[in-house]
This record gives sequence, structure tokens and C-alpha cells, in this order.
Amino acid sequence: MKKGAAALEMEEQIEGTVEEIIYENESTGYRVFTVDCGGTLINAVGTCVSIYPGELINAVGSWTEHASYGRQFSCVEIEKSFPGELEGISKFLLSGAVKGVGPATAGKIVEMFGEDSFDILEHEPLRLTAIRGITKERARRISDAFRETLGTRETLMALAELGITPAFAVKIAREYGALAPTVVLENPYRLWEEIDGFTFQNADNLALSNGVGPADELRIGYCVKYILAHNLQNGHCFLPREKLLPLGAKYVDVTEEEVEIAVENMCARHQLEAAVINGLDVVYLPNYYKAETRAAEKLRTLLQFGHQEIQKIESRISKTEQELGILYEEAQRAAIRCAVENRVMVLTGGPGTGKTTSLRGMIALFEALSYRILLAAPTGRAAKRMSQVCARSAQTLHRLLEVQPGTGAFAHNGANPLKCDVLIVDEMSMVDSLLFEALLDALPLGSRLIMVGDADQLPSVGAGNVLADLVKSGAVPTVALTKIFRQAQTSAIITAAHAINAGHCPELENSGDLFFIAKKTPEGVLEAALEMAVNRIPRRYGLQVTDGLQIIIPTRKTQTGTIQVNALIRDRINPDQPGRRTVAFRDQLFREGDKVMQIRNNYDLPVTTAEGKEEAGVFNGDIGMITQILPREKLVRVQFEDRTATYAYDQLDELEPAYAITVHKSQGSEFEAVLLILGEMTPLLQYRNLLYTAVTRAKRLLVIVGSRQIVERMAANRKHTNRYSGLRYLLQ
Repeated sequence: MKKGAAALEMEEQIEGTVEEIIYENESTGYRVFTVDCGGTLINAVGTCVSIYPGELINAVGSWTEHASYGRQFSCVEIEKSFPGELEGISKFLLSGAVKGVGPATAGKIVEMFGEDSFDILEHEPLRLTAIRGITKERARRISDAFRETLGTRETLMALAELGITPAFAVKIAREYGALAPTVVLENPYRLWEEIDGFTFQNADNLALSNGVGPADELRIGYCVKYILAHNLQNGHCFLPREKLLPLGAKYVDVTEEEVEIAVENMCARHQLEAAVINGLDVVYLPNYYKAETRAAEKLRTLLQFGHQEIQKIESRISKTEQELGILYEEAQRAAIRCAVENRVMVLTGGPGTGKTTSLRGMIALFEALSYRILLAAPTGRAAKRMSQVCARSAQTLHRLLEVQPGTGAFAHNGANPLKCDVLIVDEMSMVDSLLFEALLDALPLGSRLIMVGDADQLPSVGAGNVLADLVKSGAVPTVALTKIFRQAQTSAIITAAHAINAGHCPELENSGDLFFIAKKTPEGVLEAALEMAVNRIPRRYGLQVTDGLQIIIPTRKTQTGTIQVNALIRDRINPDQPGRRTVAFRDQLFREGDKVMQIRNNYDLPVTTAEGKEEAGVFNGDIGMITQILPREKLVRVQFEDRTATYAYDQLDELEPAYAITVHKSQGSEFEAVLLILGEMTPLLQYRNLLYTAVTRAKRLLVIVGSRQIVERMAANRKHTNRYSGLRYLLQ
């Protein structure tokens, strides 16, 4: 960004040739480099879109003293130009700035063409064929790469002039190429929709500084879209018009009537969708309107097949009992009957109520009928657990539907349905509206869909309330298992979970598989939790925070939240030491040996399976370990459960430390041991199904550290996460 003359009066200026790049962060544009200023070599730091050895720079800034690196020039403005002298040209080409030109080729080009090298590359590429080993085709490719470097440079400079930071300028140029400045000027809000990490506030500020008026309908319309998109994070598929209009008016400081006009015009263009849900006039983003209406339509079609009599169903169930050595309770028999006799059904129940036993019975009966069966779950961990308990292969929903790199679309859809007679999906509470619609779209009309889950757990991270809506609609056949079986009654974890679900504070006496450590102050909670995680649980149970033990915390940004706990755990079990590489990215630190979690779906990320097969795709909630950091290549490798993923440095915002994770991030997973930290947190997070979800993540051991009063308040608070979703009403 340019500074006024007055602002620069106290600053100095340097001119010279870039000698060496010492450090660069592509995500922020921050760079450390050396500059040859007439024979004097100085260290310089600053932010710019790109910089290469050999380039000429004119920089404005001031001298600073760095604790480790001494005196350096801190640039606030950098102007660059291509080198004209032989030495600078050589350094530029040797730097790798031109794709396809390595050190050997660069040396040959400079040796043959000298100071004319750039002109030859740009205007007479066929002359490169005079160099041994360069064919006409390769010469054209080198020339194209050089012109691309020139074009990219000009594009990046134009974006910088529009007020876009170096980090985003690079992303925008990659997305739109030479058209990037035009896109920005025509509609800056596209950057919010299409450029990862570019916030609505970034786009709005850019729009206002480049000619969009405060009350422009373009601005009002995108503000409405932003409000709806922001509320997706709260689980809402839509907002009532009566809430949306005042929110929009307040945000951009216009009248509700002006917002109403913008909404109507956008609905007419199908940029938004209007509907009436449960008597309310509501407004959807188009993809969520499509998801809910199409899901309801497909379910109604499945339900029209009605009740189907299967001959000798009771005798078949009895035969299954004999084969599996099980005596079903009546509710379990009802669940199996319901699954066999209906095209679609829901099976719900808490821990220890026999969902798994019922599932095995369904599978055995369907196998006896020679039905083709598919099993799936939302996450890799849930799919693995389903495979283990059902003794049959299960996949994640994304792998089942075959998510396509590049687009995120699914290969299986209405035109290419799944090949199955029965699809059983576990952990349905985690399935959001978009994924549910995609699943139904891929389901053959003649097949059965069995959905299994615990309706009392937290709803999905994504928008919608699918499982709860299906149950509450009354339209979908549902069996709820409520009886706790004798073998489960010996588990203090399961007993505590059911007590919490009933609104009672669980017994917090240390016994069996549940232990409670009472601490009232944040400092006390933190000290006890760290001792448990680092020393006591590993010594007694042989479980580590990197293997088998998971710390779960309701909140992120408190003294006892995940951010602080992750940093403290890393310092103790994976400290900085020689030979263990570390990379900093924005406000995060990543180290070889760190436990990390993928925090959003990336369908394009290259992965290598355990069998050596090259694939693509990692998904929100996947947990792995950093095995390798490659500074020269600017790559980080992460070993997930069944595959290794490779991240470029500028993709590290997709990862976060996972020694400690939030309750929401733990959904769908089950861990051998859980350390649940209930320290300081907002009252908004102190409610029943949050505590219930956390407790039910533990399989073998649950240790709770915190205040008894918080446990009591959470168990007593029956507040449910109220979400605006329409599936329930669209089915009625």
C-alpha cells in the first residue's frame, strides 16, 4: 500500500539487487531477503506478492534491530523491476522463477544470449533450440512459462494497486488469471464466495473502496447472502424473513424496505429462494432449499412403497437368533421387523441399548434374503467402528458416494445410483442437509434405507437437523431403543450418560471406568488435566494423547480451552528439539510428531493409501500425525489412519492441533479413553446434550476434570440446539 509524502518523511529508501531469499511465507506474503546495495549486503524484511533473486528493487522503510538477526531494513513499500544486467538475469533465471527452467538450462540460456535472454524468451523462443536438448516444443513451453511469469507479475501488481494483500493476490491470480483485476472491479463480492479465506468484510471493504455505494443493491444483496451463510455455522438452513430483513438493514445501515427489494430481486433471479415453512415466510440460500425440498421429495417417494409383508418374518427372526446365539428384546425384534418391512426407517437409542445387536440381526436377515448390503458412516472412525461391530466392510459416506476431486460433486447420484438393495447409515446425527440430499439422490428407488443414530447427541456440524427432523416428523417409521442391557449396566460411563440424558447429575464417585477430579479454579483444572494426560493415564493404562487418549473440551478460547491446552501438551510431549522440524503458519505452529485434525473437507488434496494407491481427498474431522516437514519443497506430510496426505504450506490453515478437540469436533468418534475438561466456559455451552455427547465418546475410560457445579448445571439444562430447518415440516 502506498503512503503519503508526509508519512514517509521519517523513512529511508534503498535500491539494489535481490541477492537471496532467506525466508518466505506464501500465505502472508512476508519475506526475508538480502539486497546488494552497490556492494553492501543488507538484510531486508517486508510483504510483497513475489520476489526473486536478481530482481531490482526500490524500497521505502526504516532500519530496525532484530534480537537474532541484527540490523535489518523493514520495507513498507517495495517497487520491483526485471534485471537488465547479465548477473541479475542469471540470478533471476537460476531462482526457479520460470517453470521448466532449471539451473543447467538457465546457465545455458544466459551463456548463449546474455543480456538479450529475456527478449529471446518472450519474443523469439524458437532461437532456444540452438541450445542442445531444447526441442521446439520445449522452447514453446519455456516461453509460455516466462510470459506467464510476466503476466502473473503484472496481475499481482494490479491487484496490489486495488488494495489486495499479497497473500490473497496470489490466490486470486491463480483462480482468475489475467482477468483477476476485472473480476475484482466488476464484483468484489465474488472473492468472498470463491476465494478461500477471503472474508465478507474483506470483500465489502474492497467494494466500498472501489466504487460500490453504501446503499448499492449489489452490496445489500450480498450482505443478505452473507447473513444467511453466516447462520449456516449456527446450523440454520434458512432464516425467517422477519428476522433477516432487520439484520440486513442494521448491517449495511439501510431501511428494511431496501433490503426487502434486494431480497425480492434475488429470489426472482433464484440467487435466493423464498418458502413458507411451518407458517413462516423464510429465505434460503439456493443449495439448502434444493437440499431440503429434494430430500423430502425422495423420502415421500420411498414412503409411498408402504408396508411390505415378508413371509415368515417372525420365524426368520427366530432363526437369526439361533444362528447368532442371541435372544432379542421385543423392541429389537420390532426394529428388525421395521427394517425388513419398510423402504426407509430410523433406529435410535443411547449407549448400551442394543443398537449394534439389532443391526447385526438386520444384516443377518438381509443376507439370508440375498440382498446386496452397503454400510456407511459420516467419518472414517465411525465407519471403522461400524466395520468392527458388524463384521462387514463399511465406508465413509464420501467414499461410498465417490466424491470427485476438483468439484466436490459425487459420482453416484440419480443418474448413477448405488448398486445395493439395502443401505445402512450409522451416526445419522452427524449427517447434515447437503450430505443427506446427496445420499438420497444416489439411493436406488427399489432399495431400503436404514438410518441409525442417537437423537439426543449434538446435531451435525453442518446446517440442518436431519435425524431429529426425521424422528419428529412422524412420517418416517422409527424404533427407539430405551432399555439398558445388563452387561452395559456395569459401565459407569453408560450409566452416567443415561443419567445425564434424563436430566440428573451422574454419580461422580471414582469407580470402574469413570473418574472425577474436582477442581474449581482454571489453574487447578489445567494443572490436574495436564498431569492426567501426560503422566497418570499413560502410566496406568498405557494410553497416550497421540494414541488412544483424546482430550475433549467444550470451548476453544479460554484458559482451559483447546487452544491453550494444545500448546501446553505439545510443549510437554513434543517439545522443540534438534532434528524435529517446525513450521509456523499464521497463528499456528506445526511440528513433526504433532497430532492434528483436518478441519474442513478438501476433495483435491493428494493422498497415498496404505496400499500405495494415489488418490485425493481428506475430510473434516480426520485425525492424523505430522510425519514429515519438507522446508525446501514447502510440504507437510500427515499420516492419517489409512492414508498419507501431502499439504503445501499455504494449505496448513486446513489443519489444527488435535491433542485436545472440541465436543463438536469429537462427534461420530469413539476413543479408548477420554479426558473431559470442564473448566471456565460461557453459560451458552453449559447444556445437556453437549455433556451427553462428550461422555458417550469414551469407550474404556472417562476422566472428568472440573467443577461439580458445571456438571450439575449442564445435566439440568435441557436446552436443545434450536435450528431453522424445514425437513420435518416438508414431510408432514
